[in-house]
Amino acid sequence: MNRDTCFGCVVRCKRVVKTEYGEKEVLPAYGGAEYETLATFGSYCGNKDLAAIQYANQLCNAYGMDAISCGATIAFAMDCYENNLIRPEDTGGLELKFGNAEAMVEMVGRIARRDGLGDLLAEGSERVAVKIGGKAKELLSTCKGQEIPAHAPQAKRSLGLIYAVNPFGADHQSSEHDPMYEEGGSQLYFDRLALIGLNSPQPPGSMDDEKVRFAYLTEVFYSALDTFCLCQFVWGPAWTLYGPAEMAAMIKAATGWDMDVAEIIAIGERRLNMLRVFNKREGYTRENDRLPIKFFDSLAGSGPTAGMALDETHLEHEKDVYYQLAGWDRISGNPTPGKLKELGLEWLNV
Repeated sequence: MNRDTCFGCVVRCKRVVKTEYGEKEVLPAYGGAEYETLATFGSYCGNKDLAAIQYANQLCNAYGMDAISCGATIAFAMDCYENNLIRPEDTGGLELKFGNAEAMVEMVGRIARRDGLGDLLAEGSERVAVKIGGKAKELLSTCKGQEIPAHAPQAKRSLGLIYAVNPFGADHQSSEHDPMYEEGGSQLYFDRLALIGLNSPQPPGSMDDEKVRFAYLTEVFYSALDTFCLCQFVWGPAWTLYGPAEMAAMIKAATGWDMDVAEIIAIGERRLNMLRVFNKREGYTRENDRLPIKFFDSLAGSGPTAGMALDETHLEHEKDVYYQLAGWDRISGNPTPGKLKELGLEWLNV
């Protein structure tokens, strides 16, 4: 394994892998599995075969499929298979059990070709659950149809809120993660977060109203990063190479605009509200800001997260606080006319 980079970037976050899976080559031209892919085709599927993960990643890149959604959907299908919701006759005899690396790799190809069960799984796990019915819905790990990335919100508590309220579903790159704003963290992170109004780092593992502020304000900042098409491994509100002050200075130098951190936040708010208005037009309300049922069950095992769970009542309180911070209607969870006017978006009539 090696690392490559985008032109001129010193971060070098791109994995490059050359290996073999059986008689099949894993070629450097397809890069290599990132953290999320290692998780979705690895622990999600109960698979320990690293070469199989790398080959599954290569297939996703070759076919143009998202590796997080693909791996998580196959893991969901494995769960359905083990609960007799998907049967051998549905898989063409393929033993779609947790830990079966060959079945996992085969299913990636079937999804890409929409072959057999792959034709259904290509629609994503939430649509599969609707088709199967019964207990399948309880096995889902999705928000707004988007498969959950490999960061457990039971441990990173603010991510649970962001997974629920984010306009396009569960995403680990739409806000900052909890450890950046927890006691014992880096002073560099705290100094940068103070620039966007976050001055009170919280106890590790906590989830209170201040953590909701942290979730909302960093989501707004990440929204601005997406607006400017800036890499989130280089620019960001806390842990990255450059922080908010450097980002404002860079944009000002590159464009000549009189940019400061406050305007970056305003730009992020505009995008977030526009996304939310689009969802409102499509019929989305507070009811769609929900988490999978399984997140409210205690995690099993014996590791540091054993016994952790989210609380549904507490999540509803977090949503109330979040909507108030955003200036959205608490009942519908959607932007108010007053908030849209404040942002110069009153022309969005839906």
